[in-house]
Amino acid sequence: MPISSTAASDETGDYSLTRTEFQIVRAVAKHPCTLWEVLSAVDGPIQGIYRACQDLKERGWLVFRKGRIHPGKLPRKLLRAFQIDFSALLEKFRALSQEAPPPTTQYFQEPMLPEDLLRRVQFMWERGDLFDREIFVLGDDDLFSLAAGLTGLPKRIVVGEIDPRLVAYIQEQAARVSLCVEAFCYNAAESLPPALRRAFDVFVMDPVETVPGFTAWLSRGLAALRHPGAIYFGLTELECPPKYWHRFQQLLNETGLVITDILRGFTRYQNASLAPAAKWNKSKLVQQAPFPALQEEQNFWYRSSFVRAETLKTPKVPVRGRVKFGRSFYESPFTMTLS
Repeated sequence: MPISSTAASDETGDYSLTRTEFQIVRAVAKHPCTLWEVLSAVDGPIQGIYRACQDLKERGWLVFRKGRIHPGKLPRKLLRAFQIDFSALLEKFRALSQEAPPPTTQYFQEPMLPEDLLRRVQFMWERGDLFDREIFVLGDDDLFSLAAGLTGLPKRIVVGEIDPRLVAYIQEQAARVSLCVEAFCYNAAESLPPALRRAFDVFVMDPVETVPGFTAWLSRGLAALRHPGAIYFGLTELECPPKYWHRFQQLLNETGLVITDILRGFTRYQNASLAPAAKWNKSKLVQQAPFPALQEEQNFWYRSSFVRAETLKTPKVPVRGRVKFGRSFYESPFTMTLS
């Protein structure tokens, strides 16, 4: 992405950019803009965009000359945040993740395709939810934390993951390439550690698609989230029927969040967890199929939508204590891909 030539300082000073401010400055750093081009490039109410423009102008980060809005003296750190090469990032991520532990149905793992994972990261960048943000990730068999960390934009990423193999791998790779990523062993059935409560700007999860499981995962993330904040998660229609979507939407409303985006079929998965023939043949997916379910004929058929929601206030937490970790936590009558 070409960046307009502009003077730059090294530090951001005492300023912590809002999402709106980040999107405004990104737009004018790409090329000088009319007011209308700024409005078309930024998410949110016009009044909020106007206030942000005024604040940025007073800060000296926006200037108006020759009929266009130009970048003023911007921090180098901020300019670098506008120049992310996601194609190059994908290749770095492939190298970083190539020796990751294989997925296991013991922990209900099914990693997404690397290119679709990077599409998620890029969408979060577009929405202004990466730069200078503290991010909590619950469950990370996809290695989202490493992909997001490779951008160099988040202030901090913390992963709670039940699989000790993945915790060790994330820690090892993050240390090897100096990423601001931490990981610890954590089961979402347990309460969130006090040190992580109200400590993050963004929460990311790919939850189990049951009502008890989703409620627990959401609760842990909302306990970690402060206001203003955003959450991102994937949901399928393949194993998550409309009545579950409805219940999950109710939960978001009750806790003080509003859905802002649903990107349909945005993410495809590797179909690796059922690769052993014994597991494949025992699954409902195969046993209940009306036609031959031939493993070798699979395409990337398993997919999910990518959902974003943001806080309207400090979010309520539906469940604070420990929850029962039984079969109903991770399996519903609509689950077809467990063996």
